[in-house]
Amino acid sequence: MIGTFELTILVSYFLLILGIGWYKGRNETSVEDYMVGRRQVPWLAVLGSLVATEISAATYLAVPGVGFSENMTYLQFGFGSFFARIFIATAFIGAFYRANCLSIYEYLKIRFGGRTQYTASVYFIVTRILASGVRLMIAVTGFSVILNVPFGWSLLLFGFITLGYTVIGGIRSVIWTDCVQAIVFISAGLLGAGWLINELGMDLLLETAREANRFELLRIVPEGDGVLGWLNDPNWFFTAVLFGFASTVAALGTDQDMAQRLLSSKTANQARRSLIISGFIAIPVAALFLFLGTALYANFQINPDPEFPTKVVDGLSVPDGNKAFSYFMTTGIPAWLRGLLLTGVLAAAMSSLDSAMAALSTSMVRDLVQPLVPGIKDEGRWLWISRGFTVLFAVVLMCTAWLLQDEGTFLWLAFKITSLTYGSLLGIFLLGRFSTRGSDRGNLIAMLGGTAVSGLGLWLIEKGHLPLAWTWLLVIGTSVTVLIGTFTKPTDK
Repeated sequence: MIGTFELTILVSYFLLILGIGWYKGRNETSVEDYMVGRRQVPWLAVLGSLVATEISAATYLAVPGVGFSENMTYLQFGFGSFFARIFIATAFIGAFYRANCLSIYEYLKIRFGGRTQYTASVYFIVTRILASGVRLMIAVTGFSVILNVPFGWSLLLFGFITLGYTVIGGIRSVIWTDCVQAIVFISAGLLGAGWLINELGMDLLLETAREANRFELLRIVPEGDGVLGWLNDPNWFFTAVLFGFASTVAALGTDQDMAQRLLSSKTANQARRSLIISGFIAIPVAALFLFLGTALYANFQINPDPEFPTKVVDGLSVPDGNKAFSYFMTTGIPAWLRGLLLTGVLAAAMSSLDSAMAALSTSMVRDLVQPLVPGIKDEGRWLWISRGFTVLFAVVLMCTAWLLQDEGTFLWLAFKITSLTYGSLLGIFLLGRFSTRGSDRGNLIAMLGGTAVSGLGLWLIEKGHLPLAWTWLLVIGTSVTVLIGTFTKPTDK
C-alpha cells in the first residue's frame, strides 16, 4: 500500500487536473466551443496535448514492457511516423480547415456524400471504443497491480475523475489537462530511468542489457529465410517504417480523436506547426521509455526477485514484461519517486479516456445525430446533447476496458485492433484527396471490402495459416479500399 506522502501527491494531482479542466472549460456556450474550442487554442497547448495523447498508457506502461522483453527496434516505427506527420500536414490539414468542419468526417460528406460520412463515423466509433478501451485497460491494470486495488474500483476512480472535467469543458479542458499530463509522463520517465542508473551504475546496466541484445535498433535483415522472412517479421526495418508511416497517417489524419485537437488551432498553419514539432518529440520520448524498460530488465537480472510477475508461454513460466514497470513501483523505491510514477499511471489512464470521450461525442453528434434531426437549431440544447453522449461513451469505454483486461500483449493488441479498420478509413481519405473517383454508394462497399480482407488476414495470421506479419494488414486494407473505390464514379452523390 502507498503511504501518506504518495497519497498526498495523488490527491494534489487530482485537484490540479480538475481545477484546470474546470477553469479552461467553464464558459462553454456552443458545440463549436465544446468540440474545437472555437478554434482559439494556442498551438503550444495543441502540441502538448498531441504528445500526451500519443504517450498515454500505450507508451507509459506498455513500451517499457517492450524494452524489458525485446529490444529497441520499436523505434523504427517512429521513423515512419515522423515522415507521416509531414504528409498529413501537407495533404489533410488544409482540406479540413477549408471545409470548416468540426468532425473530419464532414469533409467526406462534402467530397462524396452522406453515406460515406456515416460509414466513416461508425468505423471511427467502433475503432476508438476498442483501441481506447485497450489503453485504459493498460493503465488501470498497472494501477491495480501497484496498489493491490481491484481492477473494477480503479476503473471507476479513473472514469469519474476524467468525466468530471471532460463533460464540463470538452476539448478545451482535454487539451489543457493533457499538457499537464505530458509534463508528468516525461518527468516520471526521466526520473525513473535516472534513479535506476544511479542505483545500478551506467556501466553495469549497459553491459547487462547488451549481453541480452536489448540495444538492437535497426533490423536491416529480417528474421527467417527466403521471401517469407521478408514478409513475416514485423520488426524488419522496411516493414516497421512502412507501418509507422501508414498507422500514423491513419491515426492523425483519419481518426477524430487525434485530429480534433488539430482542428482546435487558430489556423491551419498553427495546426501544421504543432503536428510536425510533435514528431521531433515522439521519437525521443519513445526511446526514453524503451530505455526505462531495458533498465528494469537489467535491474531484475542483477537483483533477482522471486516475487516478480510471470506468465506462461509454451508451457514455461517467464517474466511478464507487461507488468515490469508496474511491479517496480511496488518495490523499495523512494516515496517521492513512487508518488511521481503512480501519478504518471493516473495521467496515462486519464489521457486515454478524456480525448476519446470528447471525440466520440463529437462524431456521434456531428456525423450521425445532427443530420437526422436538422430541426433543432438551439446551440445550448446541442451542447447538452453533446455532454450527454460524453457521459454515455465514458460508460462504454469503461465497460470495454473491463472486458479486455488481461488480453494478450498490451502494445501489439492496441495496434492489431486498429489495423482492421484504419485501412478502410485511410483508403477513403486518400481516395478523396488524390483522385476524382469514388462514389457515395461505392465507398461503402470499398470500406467493407477492405475490412473484410484485413479481418480474414488477421484470423489466418493468428491461426498460423498465413506467414505474414500482421503489420501488413493496414497496408492491405488501405490498398483494397482504394482499389475498389476507384472502380466507381461520383455519379450518385
